[in-house]
Amino acid sequence: MDLGKVVLPLGVRSQFIFKLFVMMKIVLGASAGSAYCLAGMSLVLPLQFNRVREEFMGAQQCLGIVPILVGAFILGCGMALAGGCTGKVLVQVGSGIPYSWVTLLGCFSGAAFYGIVQSKIEPYLIVGKMKSPKLEDYGPLKKVPFFVLATGLAVCMTIVIVILEVLYPWYETIPGGTTLWRTVVPPQFTGAILGILQIPAVLLLNETLGGSSAYMTYTSQFLRVCKDCPVVLGHLNSFRTGVANSCSAVALVFTIAGAAISSIAGGTYGKYEGVYPIEAFAGGFCVIFGSRLTSGCFTGHVFSGVALLSLKSMIAALTIFAGAITVGFV
Repeated sequence: MDLGKVVLPLGVRSQFIFKLFVMMKIVLGASAGSAYCLAGMSLVLPLQFNRVREEFMGAQQCLGIVPILVGAFILGCGMALAGGCTGKVLVQVGSGIPYSWVTLLGCFSGAAFYGIVQSKIEPYLIVGKMKSPKLEDYGPLKKVPFFVLATGLAVCMTIVIVILEVLYPWYETIPGGTTLWRTVVPPQFTGAILGILQIPAVLLLNETLGGSSAYMTYTSQFLRVCKDCPVVLGHLNSFRTGVANSCSAVALVFTIAGAAISSIAGGTYGKYEGVYPIEAFAGGFCVIFGSRLTSGCFTGHVFSGVALLSLKSMIAALTIFAGAITVGFV
């Protein structure tokens, strides 16, 4: 992500006002790569794939369309404010982007706030409940296998990437102070690598890529200071222990470290502009609060959910961009 230079806050904002298409290329590359990999695993490892997919869909089954829309819109607004999301802010911290640590602080604050209010808003999280989150459960798609649908979707996204590359060549939109193929590479290429990471995620962790749960895991550790806190804040406490939660917490640290190694080795550490502190904090807060409300972060919905043919993730993805574009133009 550091090499793709997709994490630069002002570059992310430029995407939302259609002035720069670096972010769109990496998003489509990651989503297409995920779809190709998951489609392949559905044939090669059907039992493990189906277990992972059912678990993903199960987390969305009881969530209504209203909280998905509201949460995704808030998430999108936060992305435009901070110029990043749950994963990008970690790379920004590692790359030395000014005030990215303020965004990170806002993320942890958003996680804590959601953990506190979750029990109060839980009755409203089922408003607009859908019959099924799976795309193939609707209309004429019922008879089409997952492999065919996922591969077709991936091919369509690949075509869009090619069109964007023809119209906006990646080497014409690179930031200053970078060297082609040494400190910056095509964003769609780095996106495809992110998509390929779905394979070890499924094989080793029995889950797909996502990022917001790590913030809940770190925030939940503070429940140890209060005897009754784990009981009162049951939702937050559910992230405190467990292998999956521990792995996501480790991934958070290693993402920062990977970006630091890349940016320092390339000589780009701390050389790019960030956003104002108040925007960074407010954006980080909205990103995590919106992610938890919509039951998935930008990575979880746009990279993983869309590739898994989750109808709710597709709706969330469109709404995220709607929120980000609205704030971007404002």
